[in-house]
Amino acid sequence: MREIHVGDKTVRLRGSNLSLLYYQQEFGRDLLGDLTGMITSVVGMDALKKGRVDPENMNIAAIDSVAILRLIWTLARTAAGPTGNFPSFDVWLQENEELDFLNGELLQTVFAEAQRAFFRIQKTVAPAAQGKRR
Repeated sequence: MREIHVGDKTVRLRGSNLSLLYYQQEFGRDLLGDLTGMITSVVGMDALKKGRVDPENMNIAAIDSVAILRLIWTLARTAAGPTGNFPSFDVWLQENEELDFLNGELLQTVFAEAQRAFFRIQKTVAPAAQGKRR
């Protein structure tokens, strides 16, 4: 779980498999497809591997601002939990008008959480299977 600051508010961000469902339900699109395209066009494949965004090397012309906002909404929605009362995308944007989605630190935080949740570099083993390794 990570946090970003929007004006005087703290917004919690969390990515999980549930994020994929929320994104599909709200936008009718595939989160991983959109995310991969966004990352590679804006910051390059290297950022995807490292989980860090260097604002100096961003391709500003390739930024899909709405896609970034959809990603942030989805991570915030996931952090609220499945029983949380969370606003729709357009209402959330209205409530968070001060969100500076081109802020390098904010982008680094968002992409780092997305990388942690969806593009795990290290192999993971389910707890039930850990004792069965050969």
